[in-house]
This record gives sequence, C-alpha cells and structure tokens, in this order.
Amino acid sequence: MDPGRAGRAGPLDCTVERGRSGQERPVIHVSASLAADEARLATLPQLWRRRCAEWGDRPALRHKERGIWQGLSWGGYFSEARAIGLAMADAGLQAGEVVSVLSDNRPRWLVVDMAAQAMGYISHGMYPCSTAAQVGHALAEAGSHAVFVENADQLVKVLAVRDACPELRHIVVLETRGLLRFTDPQVGSYDEWHAQGTQAAAREPALFDHRIDAGTGEQIAFLASTAGSTGPARLVARRQHDVLREVRTMSHWLQLRPGDRALSIMSLAQYGERMLAQKAMLMHETLLHLPENGATVFNDMLEVEPHFLFAAPRFFEKLQGMTELFMQEAVPSARNAYAACLAPRPPGWLQRTTRARIRSALGLRNVRVALASGASSPAQVADWFDAIGVPMLDCYGMAEAGFCRIVPASSSQVTASAPIETGAQLKLAPDGEVLVRGPVSRPAYWVRGEPGAAASLADGWLRTGDLGRVDEHGRLHLLGRVRARAVGAGDEHISPEIAEDAFRLSAYIADAIVVPAEDGHSAALLALDEERIRKHAQQHRLPFTDYASLLGLPEITALIAAQVEIANGRLPENHRVRTIRVIPRSLHQGDEELTPALRLNRSVVASRYAHLFTEPLGV
Repeated sequence: MDPGRAGRAGPLDCTVERGRSGQERPVIHVSASLAADEARLATLPQLWRRRCAEWGDRPALRHKERGIWQGLSWGGYFSEARAIGLAMADAGLQAGEVVSVLSDNRPRWLVVDMAAQAMGYISHGMYPCSTAAQVGHALAEAGSHAVFVENADQLVKVLAVRDACPELRHIVVLETRGLLRFTDPQVGSYDEWHAQGTQAAAREPALFDHRIDAGTGEQIAFLASTAGSTGPARLVARRQHDVLREVRTMSHWLQLRPGDRALSIMSLAQYGERMLAQKAMLMHETLLHLPENGATVFNDMLEVEPHFLFAAPRFFEKLQGMTELFMQEAVPSARNAYAACLAPRPPGWLQRTTRARIRSALGLRNVRVALASGASSPAQVADWFDAIGVPMLDCYGMAEAGFCRIVPASSSQVTASAPIETGAQLKLAPDGEVLVRGPVSRPAYWVRGEPGAAASLADGWLRTGDLGRVDEHGRLHLLGRVRARAVGAGDEHISPEIAEDAFRLSAYIADAIVVPAEDGHSAALLALDEERIRKHAQQHRLPFTDYASLLGLPEITALIAAQVEIANGRLPENHRVRTIRVIPRSLHQGDEELTPALRLNRSVVASRYAHLFTEPLGV
C-alpha cells in the first residue's frame, strides 16, 4: 500500500511494522479528528460511502467464478450499488419497503444489500439452502416487495410460492444462464436493472447521495433471521444505530490489519457473518473473498490463506477430521511426527515444523484467530486447533442482541483468559435460561411485513430461550432450548443437548437429536459422519455398494453400538439414551433436515423420522 495514496483520504498516518514472518507491512493509524468526524455518521451507508471515496480503486471484493478470481474495487462497489439502488426507486419501491436476497455469497449480494440500505429500504437475506416452503414463509413474513435471486434454481423456488406473497412485485435474477427463452412480466435480470439504474444516475446524479444523507440511526437497516433450530425462523428488525455501533466495537479481538484477507464461509444471511464481513471491510480495509460455491471452500482457503476465519463448529470439526483421515494413511514417520506435534509439552523444532505444515496444508498459515459461531463447540476440537497454533474463540450471539459472549475455546487458553468484552452482559435465570443485557436497544420482531412485538424481557434482561451453564472460566455451555427441556423419571429436568454433546464427541457421529421419553428412557436419532464410516469400512475391507448397504453391515452396527456405549458412559444416569436409530440417508447442505450451521433441525428431524421408533430397539 502506498502511503501517499493513503494520505489522500484525509488525516491518516501510515507506519510499518514487521510481522512474525519478518515481512514488513503498512499499518494505518486514524487521527483523532478523523475518528471524531466518523463518530458523527449515523448510518452504515454513510460510513460505506466514505470508505468508497477514500479507497477508490483499491480492491474491496474478490469472487471466484469458473475457477478464476474476479475483483471489484471500492469505486466499482459504489457505482454498482448506486445503479441498483436507483433502479429500485425507478421500479416504484418506497422508503421502508423490504428488498430480499436469495443467493450464495456473491459480490452482487453485498451490492444489493448496501443499495437497499442506502436508498432507505430494508434489506433482508435468505439462506440459499432454504426449501421453497421456507422461502415462501420468509418472503411472507418479511412482506418483501422485491427479491433478488441468484439463478434459475432459486428462481424456481420463488415462482412456486409467489402467490402466497401478496406484497411481492419484482423478481430480479442475478445470473440468467439457462433462462434465455424464459419470460415473465414480474421477472427481470440484474443486468437490465443495472442498465436502468445507470441511466437514472445520469438523469439525477445527486439522488443516491441525497438518500444516503437523509438516513437516520432510527431507520431499520435490515431484517436478521433467528437460528430456527427448533421451529420456523423469526425475523428481527435491526436499526442503523445498533448496527453501526456493533461494527465499530470489535477491533480489540478481531485482530485485523489493512491488507488482510478474509474468506466468507457462512451465508451472508447469517447475522454474524454479515456483521463480521462489514466490520472487516469498513473498519480494517480487509479484502473479502467469496468462494465459488460450498464445494470449493477448502480449496479456496488454500488459495486465499485468510487472516481471520469465522465458521460453524461443524466446519472446524471437518478440518480436523480431514487431517486425521489423511494421517491414518501416512507413512509411520509422518504419523509419529503428527502425534508428537499434538503432545502437551514445550514444542521443539520438529513439533513447530509439523504444526506449520499442517496449517499450510489447511490454508490456515495466516490465521490469527478462528471464531466458532456456537458457544458449545467441542472442546477437543478447540484443543486440536490450539495445538497446531490456531487460537479459537467461542462465540455466543443471536440476531436479537448481536455478539454476547466471546471466550477462548481451548481448555489451555480459557483458564488463562477472561471473556472478551463485547459490551453485553450475560447471566442465568433461576431455571437456567440464558439472559442477555447490553447496549443494543430492545429488539423487535418483524411479522407479515411490519414491526411486531418486542423481544421478551425479564427485568430488563432479554430472554434468549436457551438453557445454559457458565463455568468458572466464564465459558457458556449451551444445554438446549427451554421449550425442548423435558421432565424425566423422578421429576428431574432433562436437557437433550447434554446427551447430544456426548454423542458428537464420537468421530463417527456427525450429530444427534435426543428425544426425552416420559418413562425417563430417552431415544436418539443419529446422523453419522459418512466419510469416516466409509473410511472405516474400506480399512477393514467391508463390502458395500452405497450408503444404505453400508449401514446394513453388522460390523458398522457394532461400531455405532460401541460409540453409543462410550457416549452413555459420559452421561449421568437420567440422561442416558436407551433407544438408538440412524438416519438412513446421507445429509448435505441444503437438505431440510439441516440448519444453515449444518446441525440437525430438531423439529424437522423429529417429525420426519418419527416412524423409526415404532419398534423400540434397546442398545
């Protein structure tokens, strides 16, 4: 980065520091006058416009398309958003109306999002893995007037449910491949809207800036979806001043520097991913990379080598599992070196070299901190990452309150560190429900296109609906949802999450749903780690043709029974599971049985596979 170019943006200081590798890198220091000036900005679009002006032709976004990384500068980002925002106005959208996006992470996702906010509309992101029914529910709840869909596949979902979405007037397709002869009066293309908006900008060059200047902190910025792990997701209306405050208050733990690279793994419809992406870009000039698709993420990590990683716990489990599967087939000397590098003793030359090679092989060479978006990520996974030199943080957050509790995840780090300050307070109610209080104003839910009831409070504390316990180090352990808790034998409360966590510790079990029974003998439905099960069968030369035949092997049945016995041995008597069933098919991202965080959806799984328990089988 050229210090002279940085100076054009205003009172900025550029110094040079030397990193761990010995390479020099520039560090930008913002003067007090500029910081005070930025503090007066009221909305995220106002801050975004300033960054676009300051950083101009510097790269802002990169997206992999057909195997090649394509770039978008800050100036191009602004021009794209201005054209789309003015096209929205030309289409008749009014201030306060909702604009939805149904797409994988793409530069155009962020363009549409910022264009809508800049023009005074309300942005709303939907998970691309949603089914047509889920899309219809989300559009109806949001009261969307326009929806931008990624491609023909996502368009089909919207067309199937649009009759149930009375407010929906415009459907815009970002990528029109496969729609050459398709016509529909309600459907247009992104390129057509962009051309229309470019013409509007020529006619009224000041309109876009005027709408940004008119923005206030009380305006609703976007609708954030709740997790939806135990039922239909709800929408939370987040206001501009709350969003801007949270974007500004992560610097002390995010550890990003100008020129760093980030890879957006989770859907931008997820609240934490959206906030961290905007924080990294707007406050640190981080170059955000968007993968080609979910199947290319691991390869994209090798190419990007990000400095920061935010993902679901399941993603980190997969990275560890990939490494361990690879090491099982490595030569003995490599297996010995791998075992030595994980040993809890002061590292020598061989240990440090092996750890560095593991990090490089996974694309983690530059990662300063990895953030897991779940407060109950397995401790052994965090310990493994800490052992190879990648510190992990556990994050508990929610759409209603943002980031609430962040603590080191590994057992070696959590004992030496206090929870990271987020501005939020957390405590437990007498019944174990997690309560949160912080600087975020009381959030309101959005129902059928308008603000609904505010979130439930208890003496000023937000009721999260989560059960939990806080250990002596301040780490929050989730024990399930309040409404999923059952009363077992002896009137004891049973939290399914306790047993489910015990099952997830098995290398062969990807996830579990535990259903407490009235007689105190709980039942569990397991989703197996298909890759590891297949590997086990291959190593033991077990014949199979597909996943169903694999599950039918007596040796696999015995393997799972042994894992269940180990898990039950970790549990108190009243939480032990007596009846086990295995989901008889492979589950992949996009299946209705999985949440966006790749965990089993309790309500869907419990209803869809209830028939498996009609004939109890003891384990």
